[in-house]
Amino acid sequence: MKIAYLAALFLILSNQATAHSGGLNKQGCHAGSKPYHCHRGPKAAPKASAQSTILSGTVTHVRDGDTIEVNGIAVRLSALDCPETDTRQGQAATKLAKQFQGAQAICELTGAKTYDRVVGYCSIGGNDFGSYMMQNSSCKVWPKYDVWDRY
Repeated sequence: MKIAYLAALFLILSNQATAHSGGLNKQGCHAGSKPYHCHRGPKAAPKASAQSTILSGTVTHVRDGDTIEVNGIAVRLSALDCPETDTRQGQAATKLAKQFQGAQAICELTGAKTYDRVVGYCSIGGNDFGSYMMQNSSCKVWPKYDVWDRY
């Protein structure tokens, strides 16, 4: 009886020590969880593969420097960190991004979601949108969320 009790206790404690809630996306990362972390290193994550979901269409709205809507679907740009829109730099980044409203975009979705947005790397006119924003505004790379190690 004592051995069975100890075995059950050990099993319960070992599961609690190693398990945690939240599903993993295709890259082995907790999608939308805080703290965000991956169970596979960034080099093991696929760049973009046949498993990637592609969203293509018109940029129908620009929320701010790092969130656009493609065909009405909100896309949070992966690895892009722009100042908030209530700052002068954030307003400038949003204004810069708004020039692409109405343009055609292709977004490779990572499988992650944050709030009401899917997360992805987008290109507009064949140019990487994140790189463009980093080169032409105060937006910066956010390495923690660069799940495909693009930047």
